[in-house]
Amino acid sequence: MAEETKKSAAKGTKKQYVGANRFIYWILANIIGRPLLKFRLNTKYDRSGFQELIDHGGPALVVCPHTSNLDFIFAGVALWPNIPAFVGSHHFTTNKITNFFIKVSHAITKKMFCADVSTIISIMRARDAGKIIVIYPEGRLTCSGHSVQVTDGTAELVKKLGIDVYWITQDGAYKSCPKWGGLKFRKGKVLVHGGKLFDKDEIKDLTLDEIRAGLEKAISHDEDKLFTDVAYRSKAPAKGLDGILYKCPVCGSEFRTMSEGDRLWCSDCGAEWRLDEKYVLTGPVFDHINAWYDWQEEQIDTSVPMESEVTVMSPGPDGFLVKDAGHGTFRVNRDSIDFNGTVFGEPLEFSEKTSVVSAFPASVGDHVSIYSKRVLYYMCPEPDRRETVKWVQYLDRVTKERTGKV
Repeated sequence: MAEETKKSAAKGTKKQYVGANRFIYWILANIIGRPLLKFRLNTKYDRSGFQELIDHGGPALVVCPHTSNLDFIFAGVALWPNIPAFVGSHHFTTNKITNFFIKVSHAITKKMFCADVSTIISIMRARDAGKIIVIYPEGRLTCSGHSVQVTDGTAELVKKLGIDVYWITQDGAYKSCPKWGGLKFRKGKVLVHGGKLFDKDEIKDLTLDEIRAGLEKAISHDEDKLFTDVAYRSKAPAKGLDGILYKCPVCGSEFRTMSEGDRLWCSDCGAEWRLDEKYVLTGPVFDHINAWYDWQEEQIDTSVPMESEVTVMSPGPDGFLVKDAGHGTFRVNRDSIDFNGTVFGEPLEFSEKTSVVSAFPASVGDHVSIYSKRVLYYMCPEPDRRETVKWVQYLDRVTKERTGKV
């Protein structure tokens, strides 16, 4: 079976990668992207660390932290006049609007935390076509502006490609467009910069552990420590924050926090915090979002399974998302992630190992996503969809305990 997969991959790479149309990409990068980033977010660029890449192009691999919904635009503008091959989540193809941009940019899609040989084949084709390949090794957008673990298999991909590896980061992007804040931009400061991580000639002598450590260091980020004197202008800086800060550190109640304007408060005990435009919390116990978010994860007891009733969303026959595709019970423990219910009118039951599905991509206050037999399912906890972030942190805690990172 393994031999057949290798033959299939080798055969697949013979087809050529077809990149984005240069005129369309120029419009997206320079007419739409660059002005948006400059005037709405005050974005600056320092390309000195990867000027060699700009001048000579690919084949090369670029790794980036995933800190905001605009990360693809930051990298795309920074790499112009090169037209990179982006690797993005497959779930974008299930929405008609984002699917359009996937198609016009000829992005390579990946089913996250799921074996996907077709993605490797497409990446190899892009390498053979001399492209700059851009990936986000964390595999998901951070909730708190702090690094999450690099996905399994990334170091192996670097080894397999055998090409120069660079890093590009967008400091301040999380504060400009936090995941929990929706698509409302906050003008402050963003600095896009980068450098070279590995030369292609040294990769063959590096171990997978050395490559993995290099990747983790390159994309490491903590936005609490960046631009602490810069205000990110917003009329309601705390709105949406209750989507990730769900546990009150004063009374311990869960999903009783509320947010509005610059205020976050617990509706059970009345404890109150204010978030200013420099991302500093004023109130009891915590003065930064990261500290509160990390504390919540530390409070999770993974010896106790987590279970919820869920509404299921899943792609229909046309490939686009059906918002009320089914219902059932979703459960996670240290060893497995299980679902039992009905989807598209048919009984559905599956179980996936947490050693394979090591993290949940999520939409704050709505759902976590998981693939079973390569089919995408969005699990929406009911009645309070803010429970989503606890699912994320539960599985993160399981993975850290399994890998000895706690």
